[in-house]
Amino acid sequence: MATLPSIEKRKLERLLGMGGGYVLNFSDRTFSMFFEEHTGLDIDDQRYRGSGTSKANRMRGFWTIEPDHVVAKVLLAMIEHANEHECVPADMDDALFADVHRIIARLNQNLSSPVLEADAFTASVNELDFEAAAKHIRTAIEQNEPATALDRLHVFSMKFPRTNCERRGIEVTRDSWASM
Repeated sequence: MATLPSIEKRKLERLLGMGGGYVLNFSDRTFSMFFEEHTGLDIDDQRYRGSGTSKANRMRGFWTIEPDHVVAKVLLAMIEHANEHECVPADMDDALFADVHRIIARLNQNLSSPVLEADAFTASVNELDFEAAAKHIRTAIEQNEPATALDRLHVFSMKFPRTNCERRGIEVTRDSWASM
């Protein structure tokens, strides 16, 4: 979950022109394509529609659910898109741009943890666990953090066989696991 206080959200909403349910110049199709390209996520997923189906509401849902570093990545890409397509709202000023860049920098500072969202791994291994691990590993690689990516891969690689052994009634202890 991104750590965006309401004042920062209002600044982002102004920059992205979210007042009428829109986000910049995106259509529903291009909005979906943008998120797929920059995050691998489906912004049309039901989990982002808690407040409604407009692009602005899905963006707010994205801010509520996704971690800081993912939100920062999308915001940077959106600023680049807005500059490239000249679709920045007319009432923008340099102070707002500076504030938004400070927000993004703060969101990126939260990457200092060696393992992002380590509590995402629970006692069971299923397709969702794999997807979460793959997403975090991919993000770490994209952000040139190989140690974080290897750590996530290691955690998942150890968890998968251990969980399958336990499901089959095979006792797994620290000593038996270390000898494998």
